[in-house]
Amino acid sequence: MDDVREVGAELQRLAGAEQLEPFDTAALLRRGRRGRRRRKLMAVGGTVVGVAAVAVAAGVLPSLTAADRGAVAGGGQDSAEANSFFEPVPGVPRGDESAGQKMSKQEAERRCALRYPEVTRPLDNGHYIAGRTVAYKTATGEKFLECTIPGGDKPSAKLIAAAERDPMPATLAGQLRNCSVHLWVDLTNWRVMASDQEKGFATSLVAVSPTGTKAVACYLDPTATSPIDHRSSSVFLVLGALGASDPVVTKGTEYAELRAGSSGGAYCPGTPCKGWYALEYGRVAANITKIRIQLTGYPRVHEVEVTDGWYAISWVNRSFKGHDPHYTITGYDKSGKPVKVIAKT
Repeated sequence: MDDVREVGAELQRLAGAEQLEPFDTAALLRRGRRGRRRRKLMAVGGTVVGVAAVAVAAGVLPSLTAADRGAVAGGGQDSAEANSFFEPVPGVPRGDESAGQKMSKQEAERRCALRYPEVTRPLDNGHYIAGRTVAYKTATGEKFLECTIPGGDKPSAKLIAAAERDPMPATLAGQLRNCSVHLWVDLTNWRVMASDQEKGFATSLVAVSPTGTKAVACYLDPTATSPIDHRSSSVFLVLGALGASDPVVTKGTEYAELRAGSSGGAYCPGTPCKGWYALEYGRVAANITKIRIQLTGYPRVHEVEVTDGWYAISWVNRSFKGHDPHYTITGYDKSGKPVKVIAKT
């Protein structure tokens, strides 16, 4: 019963702090219990450390068993069930059915016009997938603008205001709320697999849908007061249909290993922030339970836990001085034995 009291108290605290509509406590309690497990991740621009993405053969797709799917889904509210903090987007399916949905450029522009009616420019080339961010075409002298292509759940004005008041939530419930606002997909009943926050710098998380068929890597930062001005690397992953635009490790296992991220000179808006940052999310072999990242020549190590293969790294090494760091990311099993060098530069 302790977890029930803890989650219930947290949801009531959020309700009071954010001045939203009355909560359906029973439904939110079911969501809160699913979102308590915590992991680690990180953010902000720099040199992209991408992994080549290729068309994925059936042999490397995730092999989720019935037990895996049950654990991920966690029971509870159906993803199609309407949430009082969201309203439907015309012509778009609700909930996780719209997450990562591919579409034509024309449909992407229609959705972006619903989100940003004041912007009348066409979209530039890009991946027209719900949750992906695509730039608008920019003529000389025009301001650079982007659109994160909406899913099927338009957040209410009060939910948007709550996210703007608290762009770097300390709670998982708050992080899922803000990611829902950014992506226009109701993520409030998704299971958080990995989450990390570097105070004053960035927050990121990885969550899996109730059905276990989709995942999201979502990035939040303290300057994200207007999503139209914020370059986002947030993405949805359709786990049973990974393709050329997904960060699949080409020599990974049948577990469909994934890796994507960025690193570079650290920048913290409004405060001095020297050093080097790393942002990663991914999926590794099931026997890896911890991941450590370390800069060569620096004693500090950043360690994150791994849940069902999912990990996320959010780290700033403020001691680093220089321009071309070398680092190693290593996965360990539950006994502390090194299993795999995930990355090394």
